Amino acid sequence: METGASPAYHRSNVPWVRRLDALWFSHVWLALGASAQRWWLGEVGPSTDWAGIVGSAAAVIAGYGYLRIVRASEPDPIPSDHIRWVRGHRGAMMVLVGLSAASAAILFWGQHLVFGKWSWLVLALCVVYLLPLRNATGSSLGLREVPGIKVIVVALAWTFITSGITDREPWGYHMEMNAWMAVLQFGFFLAMAIAFDIGDLRYDRPGLRTVPQLLGSRGAKVLALLFLLPWVGFLLMMLLLSYHPIEPGWRKPGWDMGLLLPLMGIAIIGVVIARTNPQRPHWYFAVLLDGLLLLVPLLAWLGGRL
Repeated sequence: METGASPAYHRSNVPWVRRLDALWFSHVWLALGASAQRWWLGEVGPSTDWAGIVGSAAAVIAGYGYLRIVRASEPDPIPSDHIRWVRGHRGAMMVLVGLSAASAAILFWGQHLVFGKWSWLVLALCVVYLLPLRNATGSSLGLREVPGIKVIVVALAWTFITSGITDREPWGYHMEMNAWMAVLQFGFFLAMAIAFDIGDLRYDRPGLRTVPQLLGSRGAKVLALLFLLPWVGFLLMMLLLSYHPIEPGWRKPGWDMGLLLPLMGIAIIGVVIARTNPQRPHWYFAVLLDGLLLLVPLLAWLGGRL
């Protein structure tokens, strides 16, 4: 779940490997993670249908692609392979972003905002974050330039995409559960955003004052791991409560693999975040960290079939 530039890496000379660059750099890989997260949250939180799942993926491609096009258009762009790739495929990216934005609008039409008017505040923050404001030298301005706010806006946007839109009218006690799911997701995406900011240390200007710049890599990783604890606590509590059957004789006491495997997935994510540092190669961020968005939903799906 990238928040900025991708660290440089040595490009492969193997043609089929290089062709995979389009998967990471066009944000399709990231979009697959968004759709998987939305499916999983539909199982444990606000319900969703295929339109909500596919719409989440389209919204991620549109938002990240647009932001990357803006960054690549700066007179002095960040010297990363990702930005260079976007500059070389600007026309294709503009078409992809336009089609994705239109698809997201169509797919989300008729869906419901889980948190009503509060959702518009998040949407407004995302719009301001994406606006291509520029100063006299042509460099981009915007919310991402405000010290410390980048990870918050990114986490709010991902929380909205994965748990803020539903195919049913929210009501009654479901709202309390939906709120808890949003809190859990917000913490999870904060942790992921901080991990990516650690990778961005080599590119971010000191004036941005990101979390790793303020706390150092070690302190940032500790904070990111703390933000994973709410999901750990929730899954552990549900796992313990589900050990015994609701009704005597229904089944033997046992661990619910649909909860145990996702809990193990969160633990794996914690290990990957703990091992993050600015010297990690490109694949560690664009392939592994982004791919972790798929891990917990896949483990939940597998656990439900065991």
